[in-house]
Amino acid sequence: MAQSDKTFLNDIKNEDLSNHMENFMSLHGIISLSETPDNLLMWSHYADNHKGAVIEFTIDENDPFDLFNVCHIPMSSDAILRKVNYRKNRKSPLNSSLEDLRNHYYLTKSDEWIYEKEYRYIFPITSIRFMKSSSKQAGLVELLESHNCKNKIDAWKDSKKNRDMFFVGVNESKITKIILGCNANISKYKTVMSDVLRLANPISNEFMNVEIAKIHPERYELDFFKLEDKVHNLI
Repeated sequence: MAQSDKTFLNDIKNEDLSNHMENFMSLHGIISLSETPDNLLMWSHYADNHKGAVIEFTIDENDPFDLFNVCHIPMSSDAILRKVNYRKNRKSPLNSSLEDLRNHYYLTKSDEWIYEKEYRYIFPITSIRFMKSSSKQAGLVELLESHNCKNKIDAWKDSKKNRDMFFVGVNESKITKIILGCNANISKYKTVMSDVLRLANPISNEFMNVEIAKIHPERYELDFFKLEDKVHNLI
């Protein structure tokens, strides 16, 4: 989960609006998704040069926050899922309402990034579940108590200088496909995926809804093929 850049606050001349946006940013983060699984730049930048994987989710438009293992979050002006707008101008339109102003600065990017085809969750910090602390040993993820909102907010505010990271669990039932990169360690992923019930067929002992990316032999494209492999090696 990422914090939004504060650069735009310099663009807002009205002090009340600027304060409103700064307060909003102290309580909300961004979770980014893409509608495309095959963009070569996305695989290079966000999937460790094709060593990672793409996970496909099914999202309920009537309750998009059902994707996460959190208490129910109502669709409201400060907790939403929207498609990112791409444009040349950074500043918001004149006479924008508070809601429009928030949505503009949280959901607008330079058109140089249009290839990402990004969707963003504006996510309330009070609903986060985990924090990976940079001050702890590598790989440690600690649970933030769900009832202690003040601790979460304080940790979020401090994360800009501490470089801490925040996470929220995903509802496993919403996973519909996994695509492994063309440079991925298949054995490593098999170990993890074998525990995901929706990906393992107990009868045929085969993976379901798992694909492998391959470089197209002639074009600058990726092809996807079913993972033809067994979940467990039979003795």
